[in-house]
Amino acid sequence: MDINKLNVKEVRAMDSKKIGDAAKLIRKELVGLRMDVYNAGPQSKSKSRNLRKTLARLLTVSGEKTNAVAQKSKK
Repeated sequence: MDINKLNVKEVRAMDSKKIGDAAKLIRKELVGLRMDVYNAGPQSKSKSRNLRKTLARLLTVSGEKTNAVAQKSKK
């Protein structure tokens, strides 16, 4: 499982702890890419774009799971 290219099916198969850990890892990689711009000059934008999209997928699925649990507890 490549953390840079997770699709929605793979993310939905993960539990909430793994989703949180993957989100932290992606955030660290994004910070590293931002620092590389200052140290080595501009790099390819495709890696940071893919990481941002993957992070958005992770957070979206995490929110969906949280909402589903909240809906079940209301009933």
